[in-house]
Amino acid sequence: MAATFSDKSKGTRLFITLNYSGNAGKVVDLDISNPLHPTTLDVVDLGPGSGPHDIRLTNDEQRLVVSDYFLVEDLVPGGVVKAEGDHKIHVFDVSSNGITLDPRFDLDFNRDIKTGPARPHGFVFLRAGHDL
Repeated sequence: MAATFSDKSKGTRLFITLNYSGNAGKVVDLDISNPLHPTTLDVVDLGPGSGPHDIRLTNDEQRLVVSDYFLVEDLVPGGVVKAEGDHKIHVFDVSSNGITLDPRFDLDFNRDIKTGPARPHGFVFLRAGHDL
């Protein structure tokens, strides 16, 4: 599970990822304005084979980005943990009442990386036109 907060000055929203051993994953949006009684604003199911892991909110708190690669321990000893994920980056629009998966964003590391399947994990946000 990974988590990030929205409305940083007030701390009223919490976004978390849920993983079910690589079988299915969800992203949950919680209202924590009353910490003793949090309420669920939204739950998005990423479907079979998903394994959402790293999660980040953009600085303007309008988009939530989730990498979908949980963990595969395929080094020695092999096969200890098999929670692969679907190797995608998911982008959500954030509103005051929940989150919505942005269908215009479709980045699949199994399909879109020229060197072959890859496992996305962390990420960095840069402004358009930013020089490295």
